[in-house]
Amino acid sequence: MDRFLNEFEDHFRAGFLPDLEQMLAKVQHEKVYACAFGTDSDWVTLFLAVNTEESLAGHIVSMKEQGLCDSEEDEIYYRWGCSEYQYGEETHFKHISRLLYATEDVQKYKDEIIRIIAKVVNETADDVFARYGQTKADITFFVSLTDDDLAEEIENQSVHQMTVPGLASKFLKRYDGIN
Repeated sequence: MDRFLNEFEDHFRAGFLPDLEQMLAKVQHEKVYACAFGTDSDWVTLFLAVNTEESLAGHIVSMKEQGLCDSEEDEIYYRWGCSEYQYGEETHFKHISRLLYATEDVQKYKDEIIRIIAKVVNETADDVFARYGQTKADITFFVSLTDDDLAEEIENQSVHQMTVPGLASKFLKRYDGIN
């Protein structure tokens, strides 16, 4: 494996579990439904974002009051658009972003980066989630691009690798029926 990918995996492993546990502790009285790993089209940033059913409901109410949510499509965007997620601003992936930024043509590694993220998520024990009142099998995990038309393609590719099949199938149908 390439030196960069080894370093990325080491950094990701070191940052993921503490950040995840910090967020799960913060939302332990809510129902987590999504955990997204956001990046940009150049793959030089990485952040972890979590959303809960309760925070989504509150966010939709707020967006409706502001006239920014008036369709089913808007609600779907707020559910799955990781930049709208209410938890994650204090993740510690800055060291990973520095590594990504310092690597030339890092986007050529995108498939391997997704594979590593999925590997670490899949290796994370169910009891980590249970300690905070969550069930790993109830959470949709995916990678998203915050500024790129390929976001849906990356989300669909990655969700299969780290989410239980039933939830992954529902995620893939999230835009079905939208005009």
